[in-house]
Amino acid sequence: MTSSQMPPQYGPDQETTPPAQTQQEVPWRTPVIPQTPNTQPPPYLPPVGWRPGYRQEHQELGYHRLALTDPKSRWWKPLVEAVIGAPLYLVLALILSIALLIPSLMSALKEQAASGQMTIDATATASDMTAQLQAQALTDPLIFTVLFGSVALMFPCLWLARLIMGPKPWGLIHSVAGRMRWGWLMVCLGLSTLIMVLIPLALEAATGSTYQLAPQAQGTTLIVLLICIGLVVPFQAYAEELVFRGFLMQSIGRWLKHPAWAIVLPAPLFMLGHMYDLWGQLSVLTLGIAAGYITWRTGGLEAAIALHTVNNLVAMTFGVFGLADPFLQEGSNLAGFTSSLITNGIFVLVVVLLAKKKNLARTRPAQVWVKEQPTPRPAPVR
Repeated sequence: MTSSQMPPQYGPDQETTPPAQTQQEVPWRTPVIPQTPNTQPPPYLPPVGWRPGYRQEHQELGYHRLALTDPKSRWWKPLVEAVIGAPLYLVLALILSIALLIPSLMSALKEQAASGQMTIDATATASDMTAQLQAQALTDPLIFTVLFGSVALMFPCLWLARLIMGPKPWGLIHSVAGRMRWGWLMVCLGLSTLIMVLIPLALEAATGSTYQLAPQAQGTTLIVLLICIGLVVPFQAYAEELVFRGFLMQSIGRWLKHPAWAIVLPAPLFMLGHMYDLWGQLSVLTLGIAAGYITWRTGGLEAAIALHTVNNLVAMTFGVFGLADPFLQEGSNLAGFTSSLITNGIFVLVVVLLAKKKNLARTRPAQVWVKEQPTPRPAPVR
């Protein structure tokens, strides 16, 4: 082999370097164009919810102030929520009442016309008609569903209004955790059942009293009525708590910082929604204040929902079996108010102690927009 045929040698003593390996050109490969770095900074975007004269501040918010976690929170938004939700609720309640009651009413009118005995009272007031419906609710599953189901319609109306106006997420209306704390709800349901069922039964046994069952309905009607109570009442109580403790407390909390305002102010509205006599109204007022306090103290609606749900379930079930007068049509007295006051007080005390023992969260950290205080001008030197 001649020197011209020898392969090139590469090594530390050789000056010859290997030829550079060039990338094979591919006809369909797009040539890479070098990008010049952008030296201009991106445009400045203010934080969400920024307004002139406001700054962000870290705060621990109680339940009644949770609406402020939304950076777009404004003082007027609860008013728009009410404007959206209230008319929608009235329309849905009217549709439900017509859909369920009109066929029943027409059937009753035909039966009366056939018998020649018409019992329609044209002079009956709204209060009289309400009393008649309440009396029939303990014997007619359809009327019971209309009375309590129409109240439960407040839930979807409030949900839609809050979906439009905020604050978000929806779970903030349930608790400071941003969701329903189901474990805590189950505990509170057990406590309220123990206090509101076993304690009265024990008192009756201690005083020598006995319950005389007198069912308002019989057979299949009784079974259907009990099923309706078990299915509808929890949603009715939940909807009322969403409105009177959730919406109203958090609305007032946007405007007034101290929790006492958010606890006390919704209670009279809750009371006026129940058409009872004096002692009955005071019992409802007591329940409203107790529910508001434990909502703020535990950081969520769970305890209030449990108290309200068990109270209504017990009252309606006892009423169906003739053991109670849930609509207070025979009137109420000081003894009934005292019993309600003691029962609610015991429940509040036990819930507060248990929540403290479980170290249940009562506040939620958040960055809140607060108005800047004007810087005072220095006094002129004289």
